[in-house]
Amino acid sequence: MPRQMTCPACGETEDLSGERTDAGIVIRCGACEAQWARDTPYTCATCGGDDIHMRPQALTQYSRGTQLSIVGLHYIPLCAGCDAAMLARANQQKPVPGQYHSAAARKRRDGGDDAADTLILPR
Repeated sequence: MPRQMTCPACGETEDLSGERTDAGIVIRCGACEAQWARDTPYTCATCGGDDIHMRPQALTQYSRGTQLSIVGLHYIPLCAGCDAAMLARANQQKPVPGQYHSAAARKRRDGGDDAADTLILPR
């Protein structure tokens, strides 16, 4: 899954370079010279928690008129706290709907799990 790299010290997104070492890949910021490990564990963007689960999200398109078809899957991070309702649904072998925005990937304004309440989901 592609990651958007941002320097944790200065917020730089363009002037970044990586170097392969025995411990893994180290990212260096050209603007402020900060260094950090690339493969740090995921944390929730909303609550900062580290109990993150990768679950499949459906990629859909209308194939015939109003018939919505799943054309592919990709994996998104779900926080056990902030995305609890959607994680429970995903644990029942149901893909996360394409219009769902994970709290682990993007900070929610209210910090709650209300995004699942606005989706109309089949049983």
